[in-house]
Amino acid sequence: MMGMRLVVTGARGFIGRELVAWLAARGHGGCATGRTVPESLPPGWHGRLRHVVLSNAPPPEPCDAVVHLEVMHHLLRLTSADVAEMQRVNVGGTREWLAWATAHELRRFLFVSSVKAVTNPSGTAAESAEAEQKDPYGRFKAEAEQAVREWVAADPDRSAIILRFAPVYGPGNQANLASFARQVIQGRPCLVGAGQARKSLLSRLNAVAAIDHVLQKMQPGCEVFNVADPVALSFAQLAGCIAEACAAPAPRSVPWFAAAVLARLGDAIEAVAGRGFVFDSRRLRTLTEDAVYPADKLMQAGFVPVEATRDGIAEMARFVKAQEKLAK
Repeated sequence: MMGMRLVVTGARGFIGRELVAWLAARGHGGCATGRTVPESLPPGWHGRLRHVVLSNAPPPEPCDAVVHLEVMHHLLRLTSADVAEMQRVNVGGTREWLAWATAHELRRFLFVSSVKAVTNPSGTAAESAEAEQKDPYGRFKAEAEQAVREWVAADPDRSAIILRFAPVYGPGNQANLASFARQVIQGRPCLVGAGQARKSLLSRLNAVAAIDHVLQKMQPGCEVFNVADPVALSFAQLAGCIAEACAAPAPRSVPWFAAAVLARLGDAIEAVAGRGFVFDSRRLRTLTEDAVYPADKLMQAGFVPVEATRDGIAEMARFVKAQEKLAK
């Protein structure tokens, strides 16, 4: 298959940088956009400011599809201004790129969403799960998904794929799993009870490979896929993998009742201070409730993960350990 010409939004981000490199290595090229110009791009790619591309100027070159990665992630404690900005970026930004695609008669759009766009009351959620209504980040992701569906419905020749990513990990990521790895490496308590809650995760390499895979299979209409590593490990298994990779002490745990007391204290501090606390009921639920999003549908569509979870977790953990040494 000949290489595609793509517009990748959010190309300066944790996933975007890896995606552009991955696509370039497989003969694809195009335009990488960001709020600042992406730099150090591989051959076949050039960087442009998002507002310049969106200014209704003609596309810089023929384009086969838009890959929309732009996102504002969840913050520990959201202010009303944060919520408004999150809606502007995650919903408004998606609508901007859909309008741009319409103006330039592009008919293929790949949207990277999140498993947070749907509810998961039972601990396991397929693609058909109900849309999130309460959590702002999840709600805005669900609204952006709906905008994509409406765009597809307006023209029978349009194609869209919505990829709901599980939390993505890899070297350089500073999200919750990196913080968890630091706790393990430093020998601090990292588990609640036996740590048996399972959590779907997604290696960055598997994330970009999934994007590449579905780009080549787009058909008219809209498809939704969960994207996660095949096996959801428990927190105890994750901690063990991190400890083994970094020669760290055996993972330590906090009794459930003690964690519950600390979570209530954190909730009270947040209510009084109006800012986030290191541990609250939300964090307790994360550590004690399953959050599994099977990617069976994607596997049935022919996708084969390129990285084993344990290998990816070990690589991330070693990166975190190296950063800890540099910081000392």
